[in-house]
Amino acid sequence: MSRRKGSCLCGALTYEVEGEIDGVWMCHCSNCRKASGGTGNAIVIVKRERFHWITGEDHRTTYALRATYSITRCKTCGTPLPAEEDESNVYLTAGTFDDPLDAGIKNHIFCASRGDWDFDMQGACYFDERSLPSDTPS
Repeated sequence: MSRRKGSCLCGALTYEVEGEIDGVWMCHCSNCRKASGGTGNAIVIVKRERFHWITGEDHRTTYALRATYSITRCKTCGTPLPAEEDESNVYLTAGTFDDPLDAGIKNHIFCASRGDWDFDMQGACYFDERSLPSDTPS
């Protein structure tokens, strides 16, 4: 059985997931866009029994923003962490995995809430590393 590990930026919290990942859910709702500061949250959903904290489980803080939306973060670095709000599943932010997922995005949800800027403009450039505005063609 495969195992994948994940962690926060500062390394205070680490976790492990047993088994295969069947895909990533990309949520574009306004709450996830605000919480991430980006296009939304990329989430991997796994059964609770497949998820295990390795270190730092007590180093989390949860912000209940609405009755139906909360986010858990590392107390030190602020990394968004696995949410254990559901009795059956754990919701992990895909970017916190340290090991390859071997899966891609399988579902986009709340697309009607997608930011009006969430698309590639004509002539969009892709760089393997950081670039400067002067690197892009006019």
